[in-house]
Amino acid sequence: MAAAPALKHWRTTLERVEKFVSPLYFTDCNLRGSFLTPERLPYQEAVQRDFRPAQVGDSFGPTWWTCWFRVELTIPEAWVGQEVHLCWESDGEGLVWRDGEPVQGLTKEGEKTSYVLTDRLGERDPRSLTLYVEVACNGLLGAGKGSMIAAPDPEKMFQLSRAELAVFHRDVHMLLVDLELLL
Repeated sequence: MAAAPALKHWRTTLERVEKFVSPLYFTDCNLRGSFLTPERLPYQEAVQRDFRPAQVGDSFGPTWWTCWFRVELTIPEAWVGQEVHLCWESDGEGLVWRDGEPVQGLTKEGEKTSYVLTDRLGERDPRSLTLYVEVACNGLLGAGKGSMIAAPDPEKMFQLSRAELAVFHRDVHMLLVDLELLL
C-alpha cells in the first residue's frame, strides 16, 4: 500500500492558496464571481411563472443561468402495455421534476438522455401529465471555453436539440449493449 503524500512546507501551501484567491491572479477564471452568483429559482417559484412556448432548436442561456421548461405531454392510447420514455437532449445539465420532486438528471454529455415515464403503461394509467425540466447552463464539468480548465464563455448560449416521447424497446437496447461490449 502506498504511503500518503507528504505535505509541502506550510508556507508554500499558504502562498499557493493566497495566489488562488487573490484578485490579481486567475482573473480570467472569475473565481470570486462564480461563488457570488445569485441563487437559482426554487421549484415552487419556477412553476408559478409564466412559460413561453419552446421547441427543438431554440436557444436559451447564457452561461450560468438556470432555465425551466414545462413539458405537457399526452401518451398515445396505442402505447398501452409499452415502456414509454421522455427523450430530452439539451446543452447543459438537466433535472426532471415530477409531482414536485426531482426524479432524474439528464445530460447529453453523459449520455443520459431519457427518463422512464412508465415501464408498462396500463389501460387505466393517466396518459397526460406535466413535467418540469430544470436546465443549468453549464457543461458537465464546468463552462470552460473550448476546454474544462479554460475561462468560461459568459456569452455562450445553449440549445434544446431533442424533446419527444418514445416507446422504449428494452430487448433491442440490451442487444445493442451486448454488441457494444463485444467491440
